[in-house]
Amino acid sequence: MEKDYLIIGYIVSTHGLRGGLKIKPATSFVDDRFKVRRKLTVKNPKTNEFETLTISKITTQKDLLVINFKEINVIEKAEEYLKLPLYIKRENVVLEEGYFFLDDLLGMKVVLEDNILVGEVSEILEYASYHTLRIKRENAKDLLIPYIEEFIVSTDLSSKTIVFRPIEGML
Repeated sequence: MEKDYLIIGYIVSTHGLRGGLKIKPATSFVDDRFKVRRKLTVKNPKTNEFETLTISKITTQKDLLVINFKEINVIEKAEEYLKLPLYIKRENVVLEEGYFFLDDLLGMKVVLEDNILVGEVSEILEYASYHTLRIKRENAKDLLIPYIEEFIVSTDLSSKTIVFRPIEGML
């Protein structure tokens, strides 16, 4: 079921007594994903059910968004949602040609230019300037590869393959 959703942010703390939440965005399209009246989804930790929350107000505070939701109006209710991811339905997101969701990289094979298997993408780490792929390898430690053109030759979603060019000593 969670494959039908994309994580677009994480709830990091509360803000004020009226149930505001500080959100760390996890999307390159913040202005498009976070708008007043936009419906977002959160997975209730008590019931394990998805709940819909409607944005009623947005302000920014450094690199965070402070969001008030119509359904949350007291700090006690807001505290129930701390540390949870915010989702949007994948079907509601349209990407331009050449773009893809980072989640689509999970499980892809990573091969060298001569088609030798390196491993499989098990996690995507986000850093300020680029994303890094954690590659799970057989009989070896995980490998971290910055997802930048110096290392990534190509990404083929149809064959679920990433072609990788390592620097000396990386493997």
